Amino acid sequence: MSVSIWRAASMTPKLFGIPCTAFLPIFGWLFHMRWWTLYTAVGTIVAFAILNRFGLTFTVLYRKTMSWLRGRRIYARPWWYRNRFQDWN
Repeated sequence: MSVSIWRAASMTPKLFGIPCTAFLPIFGWLFHMRWWTLYTAVGTIVAFAILNRFGLTFTVLYRKTMSWLRGRRIYARPWWYRNRFQDWN
């Protein structure tokens, strides 16, 4: 049985075990070279490394944050539809 060549197509590329998207703030530092932007970029890379150590990616963290902000109850209809068309009597 052969392994498909597309098996690893969706894997995130990593550099030193840190996802490559974590290194994007370095590009911001290249355009605005100040010490505070360098510290911010390095801090962001360290934060992503810590998240990666716990098995979280930025996408997973974003989705967890959005679900926490959204709350427990998810309505099937938007608020304007419920206010306009549902009969509450």
